[in-house]
Amino acid sequence: MPLMIEQIDTVTALLVSADPTGHPLATLRQRMAGISFSRCDRADMSGETPYRRLPSCDLYLVDTTGHCWRLVSDPIEASGFILAN
Repeated sequence: MPLMIEQIDTVTALLVSADPTGHPLATLRQRMAGISFSRCDRADMSGETPYRRLPSCDLYLVDTTGHCWRLVSDPIEASGFILAN
């Protein structure tokens, strides 16, 4: 199921308001059931363009429908997020 802009905005708002020393994945997974979330180091995403840059992390969209996740830039193709910080 494609991500809606409202869902992306909700995730962005939650991340912006989250404790910068905390781990927001549990909150995101609870509040946004059915959407995949993963975290990695920024260095792991070098050479990739984030969908949004936030103070605490870079936000990437991913298509999780296949065996392997793939980065996408269009919310219509996305079904999850990677947070890189």
